[in-house]
Amino acid sequence: MIITTTGEAVRTTMDTVSGADWTCLVRRGMLHSECESVEHWLLAPAAVLAATPRHGVEEAVLVLEGELSLSTTSGEHSVRAGQLALLPLGCAARLTAGPDPVRLITVRTLAAAVTDRLPPRIPELIRS
Repeated sequence: MIITTTGEAVRTTMDTVSGADWTCLVRRGMLHSECESVEHWLLAPAAVLAATPRHGVEEAVLVLEGELSLSTTSGEHSVRAGQLALLPLGCAARLTAGPDPVRLITVRTLAAAVTDRLPPRIPELIRS
């Protein structure tokens, strides 16, 4: 498993993100599970993090510090420190930081529609 510290952030220039420092803490190949990644984000004031259906994942967004505005087709919601937002597969959402920086963790997982088609994963037994 690869785990990095949050002190090594990268400034993003992706089309779905603006004004954010990003660190991937864990990536799927290292997890041997349906988890795609665990990421740490530091959003500047008014920065936008977008989730699009083309990502092909379900996402949990845990706000650690600050407050986000979550905009989806069902409306706009406030997500504060200590709260969790769940974004299902196919969801289009915009997470916009408030007037202060926002620190959050995202956990991206493969959807059941994908994992149901995968062969069962059976851990190897270690013989001594």
